[in-house]
Amino acid sequence: MTGRRLQTVVADTSALVSLAVPRADAAYDTGTAPDPLQYLLTSCDVFVPPEVLTELQELTQYQDIHSAAATNVLAARNHYTVEDPYKGDETPDSRPTYGLDDGETDGIVLANALDVDGFLTDEFGGTNFPLIHAVLQGPRIVPTPRLICDYARNGYMTDDEARTLLATISPHRSWGNSPYVAQLRDRLE
Repeated sequence: MTGRRLQTVVADTSALVSLAVPRADAAYDTGTAPDPLQYLLTSCDVFVPPEVLTELQELTQYQDIHSAAATNVLAARNHYTVEDPYKGDETPDSRPTYGLDDGETDGIVLANALDVDGFLTDEFGGTNFPLIHAVLQGPRIVPTPRLICDYARNGYMTDDEARTLLATISPHRSWGNSPYVAQLRDRLE
């Protein structure tokens, strides 16, 4: 979001779930504190492939915060567009084998086909980040924690609110020991 404003984005399942965790966390009050899922869905046009809906529906079968977060994303269905990435003239007829899960792969194909500003993902560690970066043809990769920090840098929330969001989401999404998240948090100091 720094620099060019994020106006269009394709989001993968993990990113949407992460952004919906605060609303699903009983200790976090989205009535008075920022709701990052709502920010995303009202600040830009969001697209998802059908596979993301399938993965969200599968998550709702569990009895945990991820299930509640997935339910919240599904409840916001009128605020994002579901589009099949394989219906376009310039897209492959079938899912490529990038070595990623189906939702991420379909999201990348959709992001490239729509030429959106960014691909929103939780993949910022390990080998998947450079792989996603390599297969995106125009959109930039936007890791979820970076989006939250950019909301603070651009004045949508305070640095303290962004730190609180990172602290709220981190234990539920295994961000606690991430050097990437630690660097972003340090920039908010």
